[in-house]
Amino acid sequence: MTRKKLFIKLSIAVVAIIAVTVIVVVVVLVRRRNSESENSIICERLENSALPFCDSSLPIDERVHDLINHLTLEEKIGLMVDKATGASENIKLDPYFWWNEALHGVAWNRNAGTFFRPPTEYSTVFPQIISLAASFDRELFFRMANATGNEARAFYNAGNSGLTFWSPNVNIFRDPRWGRGQETPGEDPYLNAEYARIFVDGLQGDEKQAGFLKVSACCKHFAAHSLEENRHSFDAVVTEQDMADTYLPAFKACVENHVTSIMTAYSAINGIPAAANKYYITDVIRGQWGFDGYIVSDCGGVNDVLYEHKYTNSTSETCRAVLNAGMDVECGLYGSFFSDDGFLREAINDGTVTEAMLDTALSRGFRVLMRLGHFEKDATSPFKELQPEIVNSEPHRLLSLECARRSIVLLKNDLSVPGISRLPLNYQDFSAYSDASMALIGPHLNASTVFLGNYHGIPSSIKTPLNEIRANVPNLKWEFGCETDSFENVRLDEAEEMARTSSQVILFVGISTEIEGEYGDRSNISLTGMQSELIDRVLAAAQNPVIMFVISGGVIDLSPYKNDPRVGAIIWAGYIGQSGGEAIADVLFGRYNPSGRLTQTFYDNSYLGKVIKQDMNMRPVNGSPGRTYRFYNEEPVYGFGFGLSYTTFLYTFLSNDDVQISQFASECTNVGLIVENVGQRAGDHSVLWFMVPPNAGRIGHPIKILREFEKLHDILPTQTREIHVCLSPSMFQLANENGDFEVVLGEWYLMVGDLTKRVVLT
Repeated sequence: MTRKKLFIKLSIAVVAIIAVTVIVVVVVLVRRRNSESENSIICERLENSALPFCDSSLPIDERVHDLINHLTLEEKIGLMVDKATGASENIKLDPYFWWNEALHGVAWNRNAGTFFRPPTEYSTVFPQIISLAASFDRELFFRMANATGNEARAFYNAGNSGLTFWSPNVNIFRDPRWGRGQETPGEDPYLNAEYARIFVDGLQGDEKQAGFLKVSACCKHFAAHSLEENRHSFDAVVTEQDMADTYLPAFKACVENHVTSIMTAYSAINGIPAAANKYYITDVIRGQWGFDGYIVSDCGGVNDVLYEHKYTNSTSETCRAVLNAGMDVECGLYGSFFSDDGFLREAINDGTVTEAMLDTALSRGFRVLMRLGHFEKDATSPFKELQPEIVNSEPHRLLSLECARRSIVLLKNDLSVPGISRLPLNYQDFSAYSDASMALIGPHLNASTVFLGNYHGIPSSIKTPLNEIRANVPNLKWEFGCETDSFENVRLDEAEEMARTSSQVILFVGISTEIEGEYGDRSNISLTGMQSELIDRVLAAAQNPVIMFVISGGVIDLSPYKNDPRVGAIIWAGYIGQSGGEAIADVLFGRYNPSGRLTQTFYDNSYLGKVIKQDMNMRPVNGSPGRTYRFYNEEPVYGFGFGLSYTTFLYTFLSNDDVQISQFASECTNVGLIVENVGQRAGDHSVLWFMVPPNAGRIGHPIKILREFEKLHDILPTQTREIHVCLSPSMFQLANENGDFEVVLGEWYLMVGDLTKRVVLT
């Protein structure tokens, strides 16, 4: 080979090597660029990383302003809806799901990726809130909310949820027919407000200490929302007095504890749709209360302003009405009024809405996302330690069980019945070597998903009463007898025969979220289907008084069984989460001493004929007997705060003297109480402090008002605990007819259990 030919070949080889190297470098750069562009961390992306909105050293408002300035008009519109479409022209933002749920654990949501992708196929499902609230345990409220917030952040870190969770529901459980009352802490404004404060704390975390919010909570549905029937067009006619002392306190408490979102209700408030109610959104929530977050409509609520309430006359006018009122994010129901229908673009084109109005709304939502760390780089991204391993972890499952135990309310326990029928039962009485036999009868004896209530997640397992009781009583018998709400598959004869041949019958009755829930108010509060006949036949046949477990969210009329000697015990189990069956077995066999107390008045069915569901008045008007323990002027079946124990607690005031307080006192006045366990078993106990005002039950004054509560744990037999309530002048305020709170002078009474103490405010 000549030298010339060799040179040519070497040259070709060098060129080829250079070409290949260039191609490899280009491919690497392109891949790196694509990788940076597709980075799951927004501010690590090439298009975003150098921009001011990704600079964590800048003030949040400056970062938010920069972010909005990089958006096109169409992108802005797409980011103001629950399924936000993201951005791609000047900056790169992924679609974002504003709508996530965490009512009592991270909940399934059809619109987001929650549970659809590993490694977050499950979450811990705690008791429904109406049950959890029965514990009257602030510490437990916080622990549940904190665990839920941790799991929510882990879902986000796995890429399977957003950071904005639309919980809690703090509406007042005003009417026992309301299907979604189960989502609330109950009928009392003070309890709801305290629960709201604590839940917000637990879910959102300590922003001052951590530097960021853990997740964002949302208090809903503002305000005076408490029915499902015609909810999209309903006009809640509410007095100023009822609004002030019933419907607003929990929302005000949310804002005082720095909640970052509020959702408006579907209904109108005195003629103005909640989503377009500028007085409440701008003047009250933001102006008077100082709210610093974003307002979201309930899903489809913007449509309702035009099509259901007919408050506006056009789509453009509707867009302006809700934005001008102060709403920031639209949740669509089957599509977005703003974006999918294109009405917000039209409103801008015709000049009804300005782009500046969009910028204002976006700034509120983005400011919350900034506080959550959604726009941080990897180095400053918070809560990275909260990974999917904590979701449905053993500590959280144990917490769910603890919550379930403390949620159970013992309503009746007739100690005069024979020992074998007295709670708690001794499972050894039903061993294989005993002549005694146990039978479970009723449609909820194998309850599982019913324990989850509504707005629940997907647990890895559910403990059922049948399995948990059978683990203690191997020769257990069972018969469903009937279904909860069907007249088919009836086996009443078989149930009656089993009751006749069993030493002890445990009845499991109630309803389900198919009967009460979203879109479902009840027409009555009686047991559904064939259950009443089933109970009658079992009671007639049973050898000994039966034990009845009631599973429901709302009230069941238990008046036929309260004083029936054939019913030895009644336990309201509620919807107590994934560990429900185990908690029931623990209470049944005495491994846990029940301490729950009702947070809703248990009426009889005749109450429903005395007050219509749509009547928003709390006080007795137009011949009604009033609503909730604060105003109901007749005898309930079981009252608010009622709950028994397997032991007995005795109260004694530290002083028998009356208390005199000046309305101008700068410090509160302590009243001491001794709580003594005079029974034979250790137990937990909730102390509820009520105040009885002058003219109680007259001139618009409540009959009594819950002013404080405290949970005491593990009080041993003969042991005493000393607790105090601090009476401040603010505790003696009542709302007047104008909705203003005034200190009411005169003779009040402090009530705790059966004790009363005279308190004179001068």
